[in-house]
Amino acid sequence: MEEKKIEEIERELHNIEEQLKEINSRFKLQEGFKLSDFIQEIAGATLMAFPFAANSDVWELSQKMSNLHALLLVVLIVVGLYFVIKYGKIGNWKVQNVGGFVPLRLITILAVSFTVSALALLILGVYPAIVDSKEWFLRAVVLVSLFSVMGSFGLDAAK
Repeated sequence: MEEKKIEEIERELHNIEEQLKEINSRFKLQEGFKLSDFIQEIAGATLMAFPFAANSDVWELSQKMSNLHALLLVVLIVVGLYFVIKYGKIGNWKVQNVGGFVPLRLITILAVSFTVSALALLILGVYPAIVDSKEWFLRAVVLVSLFSVMGSFGLDAAK
């Protein structure tokens, strides 16, 4: 008699556990974009931008690459980042769109990465001391931004 009651209680507990799991999965809240996300993007971009901005190989490569290559690299960065943000299953991110289809994080990561990359080249004195033309500077910013975007996205997604 007692065994039947114990089994019945165990079944009910199991059913309750399953119901709680279902409720938790239904109401799992996703986080929107916050100031802490923006700060993480800046930190990640900075961690990657400064070492690459100080690297002479990056300067040389950016000097020798054409403007078309720089433009293609920007397109590759934007499209790649768009697909990762839009279709990647980033755990606690809520994909917020601007204009109906452009993810907010795409805009912020790109803005932060390109700005930090340009500032890194300026702060380190690479421009205008070594990189001495505006075209070369823009190509160097694009090349450094390739890595800066990785740092910005990576640190923001890792939280």
